[in-house]
Amino acid sequence: MDTKKAVLWPVLISFVAHMVLITVTGVVDLRQNIRPLEILAVNIEEPESEIPPKKEEKPEEKNPSENKEDRKVAVNDGWREETIDLSSLDIKYAAYLTMIKKKILRIWEYPRKAYENNEEGNVAVRVSIDADGSLAKTTLLSSSGSIELDHGTLNVVKAAAPFEPLPEYYNLSRLNIVASFRYRIRD
Repeated sequence: MDTKKAVLWPVLISFVAHMVLITVTGVVDLRQNIRPLEILAVNIEEPESEIPPKKEEKPEEKNPSENKEDRKVAVNDGWREETIDLSSLDIKYAAYLTMIKKKILRIWEYPRKAYENNEEGNVAVRVSIDADGSLAKTTLLSSSGSIELDHGTLNVVKAAAPFEPLPEYYNLSRLNIVASFRYRIRD
């Protein structure tokens, strides 16, 4: 019987203390402080051509320690061309490169003969686009080892042409884009 009293008294004291605390402070609904979940959506849109471009400084001249592998600029007698990787994160080229990727991906298919022969590989090409958006040339930089995959890559780039004209603020005669195509057959 003493053990029941030993357990009952702390429970009663706790209950009374909680009731006094609630009475003194008032009933608090803790859910009032919870904010509704906000969903953040980001839309990336191509810049309007009517907006004048900001003057850009040449980072190559200002900061020699900067990584220059993504971009190479050549200037000869007013002819300006630049080479950039298709996966570059350079904000100046982001919208244009995204447009190029989308146009190629819409028609890109695994070459039938290569698929039937279970051929896989990586193909690297350089796509040269003139200022008016026309395809100047495509160059195979790295072969996959499969003629079908190499020709399929070159053909899909040619079929995607012509592209949109280069934005005027690029101030380029030609843009060379290095692109890698990965061919894998899933089991």
